[in-house]
Amino acid sequence: MSFKFSLHQGEASSPRLGTLHTPHGDVSTPQFMPVATRGIMRGPWPQTLKPMGVEMMLANSFHLFARPGTELITKLGGLHKAMAWDGPILTDSGGFQAFSLATSKVTDKGVTMRHPVDGSYVDWTPKVAFEVQQALGPDIAMLLDECPSDPRDRDSVALAVKRTINWARIQREMHQHRGGASSGQAQFGIVQGGVFQDLRQECASKLIELDFDGYAVGGVSVGEGHQAMMDGVRFSTGLLPQDKVRYLMGVGTPLDLVESVARGVDIFDCVYPTRSGRYGSFMTDEGMQHIHNARFADDTRPLMEGCECDACSTKMPRGMLRAALKEREIVAASMLAHHNLHYLIKLMARIRTAIGDGSFEQLRAKVVAAYPVKS
Repeated sequence: MSFKFSLHQGEASSPRLGTLHTPHGDVSTPQFMPVATRGIMRGPWPQTLKPMGVEMMLANSFHLFARPGTELITKLGGLHKAMAWDGPILTDSGGFQAFSLATSKVTDKGVTMRHPVDGSYVDWTPKVAFEVQQALGPDIAMLLDECPSDPRDRDSVALAVKRTINWARIQREMHQHRGGASSGQAQFGIVQGGVFQDLRQECASKLIELDFDGYAVGGVSVGEGHQAMMDGVRFSTGLLPQDKVRYLMGVGTPLDLVESVARGVDIFDCVYPTRSGRYGSFMTDEGMQHIHNARFADDTRPLMEGCECDACSTKMPRGMLRAALKEREIVAASMLAHHNLHYLIKLMARIRTAIGDGSFEQLRAKVVAAYPVKS
């Protein structure tokens, strides 16, 4: 089955309903993808994901290349079998690692990064990023791009846009030579440009000329502030084809999800729900709560009353989870991570329902009230 996106409702920069068709199944959009960086999630077990409503997963090609290694993943039957997940998978290209790792060096040829396991230097070029993702076998492979460290520095952003476009041409040619989407793997371009509208427009127009299967909004949520991020999202979605899926990378708070959906984004990913859970924060309809607060020491309630996730269904009291997490009990951390992921997946389902029945603005207002912008 070839890759296809069907838009059912919505326009360029408004809430949209769609279906993403992939060789490993359909994905209802808007959708949130849990992150299994090295192929295994930190918290929820694989068999718990589909029952909670997960439809698509994300893994990171650079980290998989580093450990357990592309060769081992291939021997295990490819990424789907290695992850024990038969649904769609998207792999990131390693571009964000170039941004986040202080030891990385970016040139016109690619990125030189420290190997996170043995400390050696790795030349992570567009060609290598493409070949690794081809070997891993995800449904969607992201382009290697450059995410500038400061989205407000015009010179560095302009250079990042130039490199992103040049690298996109290299990877697109390799993809087309392999057979394009008919090969069983789709390819997404990534729009960079920081806070500069003309640079985002330039990047988007050049990528659209290459006719990618979908487009990601990159270079946001990197310290520019909530409103600037949302401005960048709205402007970027307005530049992209309406009949192609839009992906906002690395965004996963309830506020950012609902506000980005309002601006025309279709799919998301982030480590936020599971990572915040492992450190003791848990989501509720009243906002984010922190289990380490003293007021929860003798609280007999589950994490969220009325929640049907596996963690809340045990009815383990907040007080016990607080005590266990203080003792670094793995199960307690896993339970909070599971609850947060379940909460976000159900929130996305509520968002899809609200878009369909016309109540999205009411739901949006509730989320904004519970998760306001931090000053």
